[in-house]
Amino acid sequence: MNTKQLLIKKIKDSNMSISVAESCTGGQLAAAFVSQAGASDFFLGGIVTYSTHSKIDILKIDSKKIKLYGVVSQEIANEMSLKVKDLFNSDISISTTGNAGPILANPNDVTGRIFISVRVKDKFFEKECYFNGERNENIISTVDQAISLLNNIL
Repeated sequence: MNTKQLLIKKIKDSNMSISVAESCTGGQLAAAFVSQAGASDFFLGGIVTYSTHSKIDILKIDSKKIKLYGVVSQEIANEMSLKVKDLFNSDISISTTGNAGPILANPNDVTGRIFISVRVKDKFFEKECYFNGERNENIISTVDQAISLLNNIL
């Protein structure tokens, strides 16, 4: 049983539900869950809020927080996981935000710097990652890290 299958078994066995809010992973985290048969038993949905505008309009993240912390920050990752959890009324939520590369939108960003936020019930679990692969490798690594983080929590 691989890490993803183990995580799905844990979620199902605990009778919990999950939702995701993605930026830099562009739907790949949601795809990791829905690629498994029976995903509808626990996966409630996901949102790709790739742009700053969509984070504000769809997830209702305060623009002042984005200006203060930047979209590539642990604070915004936490906001994303909180808002998507509330939106879907899930037990668990995961969010990803960062710069998969190779282009930097903000000169203060670092290519491969990713923030993951997991919210289980009312508690946050955070992870900051630095990847040095190509764009697609960084996205895959982020999905793997998010799954590993939640696996370790559950």
